[in-house]
Amino acid sequence: MGMSRKSFIRWIIAGGAVSACPMGAGAAGGAKPEAEPAPKPDLHSESNTVCHQVRDGDALPMPAPRERVDIAVIGAGPSGLAAADRVQDKDFLLLEKEDHVGGNCYPESWNGLNFSTGAAWASIFSPEVARLFKLWKFEPDLKEIRGLDAAFYDGHWVPEFWNGKAGHPNHKLLGAKAGKAVDDFCRDLEKVDFEKDKESLDQRPFSELLKGRHEVLTQFWDGFGLSNWGAPAALTSAYVGIEAAKAWAKDARYTFEGGLGIGARKIYEHLSPAAKKRVRTGAPVYHVERRKRGGAVVRYMKDGQAHAVAAKSVVMAGPKYIAKHLVTGIPDEQRKAMGEMRYAPYIVVNLCFDRVVYNQAYDNWVIGAKNFTDFIPADFVTHADGGDLNRPQVLTVYCPKLEGVRPELMDDGKTRDLAQAAADELFALFPSWRKHLVEGRVFRRGHPMFMSIPGLYTRLQPAAAKDLAPVFFAHSDTASEISDLAYAAMNGIAAAEKALKFLAR
Repeated sequence: MGMSRKSFIRWIIAGGAVSACPMGAGAAGGAKPEAEPAPKPDLHSESNTVCHQVRDGDALPMPAPRERVDIAVIGAGPSGLAAADRVQDKDFLLLEKEDHVGGNCYPESWNGLNFSTGAAWASIFSPEVARLFKLWKFEPDLKEIRGLDAAFYDGHWVPEFWNGKAGHPNHKLLGAKAGKAVDDFCRDLEKVDFEKDKESLDQRPFSELLKGRHEVLTQFWDGFGLSNWGAPAALTSAYVGIEAAKAWAKDARYTFEGGLGIGARKIYEHLSPAAKKRVRTGAPVYHVERRKRGGAVVRYMKDGQAHAVAAKSVVMAGPKYIAKHLVTGIPDEQRKAMGEMRYAPYIVVNLCFDRVVYNQAYDNWVIGAKNFTDFIPADFVTHADGGDLNRPQVLTVYCPKLEGVRPELMDDGKTRDLAQAAADELFALFPSWRKHLVEGRVFRRGHPMFMSIPGLYTRLQPAAAKDLAPVFFAHSDTASEISDLAYAAMNGIAAAEKALKFLAR
């Protein structure tokens, strides 16, 4: 006999999860007595107050600089951390608006288990990436993900669902019509040279190639795109979609137990003790003034006070939607390109269980889900063979949203409702999991991922990322098809090297 929803909530409170329990009163199916208030989820958010003031044109202090450095790095995500690592023996200052480094790529933990609040995996797609990962001592903690993704469709799991090849025997598990549709699509993709036709494909939406095909394809690629580059098929560059469909399963994928936030932490740990002292968190930048006589003045808040530092060069390692508001003197065409870039809002819900509830594959797609796209067992790379099934487990549930939902993330109650809807949908599919749930944690971000929209890769990025010496642009949105730790790091290093070259003139 299953638990009633009311007894379930009491069990959660008895388990000690008052401040961070599954999604609040909605899980109980009714209001609790006044003497026993309904628990709320542990909500984590970005610190965007100063950013919103800049966006809204609020008048902020313009102090004169009282500090001077050769290089100012703005943003301590993987891109900014990699830039700081490249210049760590120089006179630099790294400013980060959050109270931690890593940006959208950082880990959290529960009951001794690391879990992801964002980025999930990376490929070692070039010798340069391999050298960087070795430099930052990613091994032995960075482990290869075993097997391909699984997909839940029509009431059952399909293991190793997508490898880009027609005739995969598992396609038959989708049913005759859906399986044939996937095979036919893969055959059609084999005829497309996505590198040769990059320019033309990047101007078209990926949905054009899915038009008239079985719904399993549109539903899968809508979810896959939302989760991986922030856009459903209709808002995805055909170049990016085809590249993913043909090539993503060919390269081995790697991750840490708990996601790539561990990688950002390791880049930071590679900084020397002296370099770490040059990293300031809780310091949102709100103005980067390019001076005609050379150099720049970077203004930022720290502990409620305005500060300014004069820098000979600047590495702007924040996204372009922020850069266009911060940096003075951006040419109109470049600012226009920055403004046309789009960014997806995102919720990540981590569900913490008292035992293992799922361990079939690393990334698991529920085709046609309405409130989430996929979920990941946080410790799968360590326990791909199962391990002790009585161990605690965290499932990271990805809930990317369309841009119109962004205002709802400003409201705690609406954010809880969105998280609750994702949890309810998951538990409706797998009801036995609910009784093992101990705690839920919600991470919300307004603009964490640039969307791979048509024209982004070949038109917008090249125009938006033009150097404006002494300011040099980094971040994953500078030159890559999707948000990715390795791309972000390489873009950061490239900008840092330009800054060094500028100083050496």
